[in-house]
Amino acid sequence: MTALRVDVWSDFVCPFCFIGALRLEQLGRQRPLDLHWHAFQLRPAGAPPMDAAKREMIAEHTPRLAAQMREEFDLDLARGPLDIDTRAAHSLFAAAQAAGKGAEIHDALFRAYWLRGANISDPDVLAAIATKHDFEGAAAISGTDTVSVQAVAADVAQAAHYGFHGVPAIVFGQKYYVSGAQPLAVFAQAAERAATERTA
Repeated sequence: MTALRVDVWSDFVCPFCFIGALRLEQLGRQRPLDLHWHAFQLRPAGAPPMDAAKREMIAEHTPRLAAQMREEFDLDLARGPLDIDTRAAHSLFAAAQAAGKGAEIHDALFRAYWLRGANISDPDVLAAIATKHDFEGAAAISGTDTVSVQAVAADVAQAAHYGFHGVPAIVFGQKYYVSGAQPLAVFAQAAERAATERTA
């Protein structure tokens, strides 16, 4: 079975993106997927600080999120700090992707933030993640690697062009768009439909 291309716009600090990534991982065990991750920033540089009402809403939702993560994936939630800029994390991933280490760095960034409470806007935290996976990502983290910076900018611009205002935004087979961390069955249905039409 030929791997199906799946494009995903997401941000590492988005809980639904992490859930979506875990479900796509499950789907990948059912059928071969060619995952293409794209950067999206929920809190880009210059965004106004997160207000008290938003922080309160997140705090109220967190116990339900933690219960879901435990029940569905057997993972214990330990969220990192709110209101951080993930641009450097996205740049690190883009550089790792170009070097053939994208999948492991991508997963490590999600897990660092959501399972270990790490501040993935901190260059030292990002450097430690890169080092752990035998990747030298200093230039990407500092923003001096032009290629990774441009890759992130291109992803963000493409999301805007497509009109994506929230994430995860998932496109199966370059044709079927699914918004949000839908149930695994919904992902499977979209993948099957895209694969069937590709081979028709």
